[in-house]
Amino acid sequence: TNMLPERLGTAAMTIGSVRPAVEIATRYTSMRKAFGMPIMNFQAVGFRVADCVQRLDAMRSIAYTTARAIDSATVHPGRLRRMVSESKKFITEASWEVVNNCMQVMGGIGYTNVYPIERILRDIRLSMIWVGTNEIMQLIIQNEWYKEYFKVLSKEDVRDVEQDAPNAGEVDEKIYE
Repeated sequence: TNMLPERLGTAAMTIGSVRPAVEIATRYTSMRKAFGMPIMNFQAVGFRVADCVQRLDAMRSIAYTTARAIDSATVHPGRLRRMVSESKKFITEASWEVVNNCMQVMGGIGYTNVYPIERILRDIRLSMIWVGTNEIMQLIIQNEWYKEYFKVLSKEDVRDVEQDAPNAGEVDEKIYE
């Protein structure tokens, strides 16, 4: 659990760099014109910016929820590890997608150093590696989920779905062993 603050902090810092990218893309698409109107009026552009805003809000919600769980000190350590890993993985991957979409709606100028989008995208890539790669986060999520799942199963009465079928005892009716 020593890496939890660093991992959630990395995710939160990533969100902090995504917001300016979305604002730059929003401003640019409202000023850049094609066919006599701002390109934000074209659904392909406007919807992409809307998706960026939606993902940004989702990332913030996940970060806040995870931070509250850490602060509460009532969440099981295994679940907390899973929550932080889910947060870091989701937020850093969504951040990459958002900034990549910001670059896309800006066209070629988004790729240049005229705007900081290319730098933000490069910096966000580091967050997917920093304090544990996203593949390691996925491994933690997997391990903690299975631990939690089988712990719950061993404590509860679990319905035997095979017994629900009238011919459950017959060999041909068995779906899995």
